[in-house]
Amino acid sequence: MNTGSWEFKTLTIAAIVNVPLFLIAVFILQTRFRPELQEDRYYSTYLGNKTNQPIIINKEDAQLDNLIHRIAELEKKLSNIDKDGDVPNNRLIDLVIGVNKHLPDIDQLSKKLAKIGLLDYTLFGGKEPPKGRNVSISKYLPKPTIRKIVKLARELNFTTYNLYDNNEENAVEDVLIGSYGDGDHIIAL
Repeated sequence: MNTGSWEFKTLTIAAIVNVPLFLIAVFILQTRFRPELQEDRYYSTYLGNKTNQPIIINKEDAQLDNLIHRIAELEKKLSNIDKDGDVPNNRLIDLVIGVNKHLPDIDQLSKKLAKIGLLDYTLFGGKEPPKGRNVSISKYLPKPTIRKIVKLARELNFTTYNLYDNNEENAVEDVLIGSYGDGDHIIAL
């Protein structure tokens, strides 16, 4: 093909016209379908991490998510109650229990918890041991479950207990054995 032939001139014009058309088409596809890509959960997370811009969740969605979580917890805890209102020991194993790491009798506590069927527990505690023998119980637990925990606390030689809001304090534990502070209720011997 020589430079003066009509094929050469046609291919040159086609190359000059097609390259910009291709680039314009790619640009239009990127801008037109960007909203659909951003609706994808994984892609929006990727964009949030890449651009370092926070993903905004409105207040209603956050409250709805919190409410759904609380309802699920309550349903789980209500399913632990027998028809006669008593809570069997094996239902206590569904609770998340935390034990203060500074308690002097932590080995006996661990053995007793294992005896009732508890497979694991969390450890918590600051730099100092608690001043008294107190148990904190989630106020969202049903009353029969709270009574069963108080009986267990009495067997473990604890003298007081209080009810606390584990959701407000962002605690995963339903029960804190050896919690800090004074108990609101005295455990009868």
